[in-house]
Amino acid sequence: MKKNKGFSLLEIMVVIVIMGLLAALVVPNVMGSLDEANISKVKTDLQGLETALKMYNMDVKRYPTTDQGLQALVEKPTSAPVPKKYRSGGYIEKLTEDPWVDSVTTESLENCSNGQ
Repeated sequence: MKKNKGFSLLEIMVVIVIMGLLAALVVPNVMGSLDEANISKVKTDLQGLETALKMYNMDVKRYPTTDQGLQALVEKPTSAPVPKKYRSGGYIEKLTEDPWVDSVTTESLENCSNGQ
């Protein structure tokens, strides 16, 4: 009798097809979970920003200008109008990164009738 020391081409092809089928089933589920996790993170981050902006508004009696941006929540703005009353340590520790882009950006609502 002859001993086989390796796999035949047919055996290798069967294994590759099975791995391909498993990958086709697993990858879409993993990618969907990643999107759901990113969405959940962004929702939580935005809620944190909303809370920080409300605290800033309560202390300073206005929201940060477009030029000051969200960085005003991290450190006291140096551009006009500079807040007289500013919480020691800021309102948030740092700005978070958007999972799909670079960083979160905002525009002030200065043109609104009530400034909010």
